[in-house]
Amino acid sequence: MDANNPSPDHRICLLPLRHPDSLADLTYKSLKETVLSMDYTAEGRLDERELARNLNVSRTPLRDAIRRLVGEGFLRVEPRKGVFVVRRTRQEIIEILYVRAALEGMAAKLATRHITDEQLVEMKSMFSGFTNGNVNAEVERFSVANVQFHELVLKVSNCRKLQEIAANIYDHMRMVRMYTIRLGDRAKNALAEHLDIIRAFENRDGELASGLMQRHIEGLARYVEENRGLFPWGPLK
Repeated sequence: MDANNPSPDHRICLLPLRHPDSLADLTYKSLKETVLSMDYTAEGRLDERELARNLNVSRTPLRDAIRRLVGEGFLRVEPRKGVFVVRRTRQEIIEILYVRAALEGMAAKLATRHITDEQLVEMKSMFSGFTNGNVNAEVERFSVANVQFHELVLKVSNCRKLQEIAANIYDHMRMVRMYTIRLGDRAKNALAEHLDIIRAFENRDGELASGLMQRHIEGLARYVEENRGLFPWGPLK
């Protein structure tokens, strides 16, 4: 056998490399961000032609992005009707919140083992501009800080598998977070609960941090259960 000409049985067939920022990937990321940023109470039908025009892409990468988002549970396609944003039922939202509570309770416990003084300062700075007197007026800015706080807790947990599981749940919750944080005294309560959790991190008390985080998220689940008339998702099933 010629060493410079290996037999077909020993040749390696390599797939062509794809640039991570291909047009298909960029279209998918942009469309997903658009869907996640939509008003949860607004009309959920998407116009493919308008999307293609706004994204400045052809229908091919757009339809590829739509297929990916259908697979992830964010969109659905109805034949002869169009593409629709999937609206989670009230029961699905409650179930997602209880799963989040379990995951983030464990993340908080693990985070107490790894958190640094610099990360504690970062957490405190997220909420330093908020008080009971202004948090409702600054609810949009507070919602951003809220997301950053929970993402940082997951990061500090140093548990990759937990982070992977939580990522998809977080995306689905983004679609309703801005709505729920405005209800009642949710913003004020969340501010106080976040500061309690940070104090538990300061004391490196894993059990306390875990319990506070779990109760913090379960509290929102109970709020959704108990205040049916405040939500746009229809009856609890």
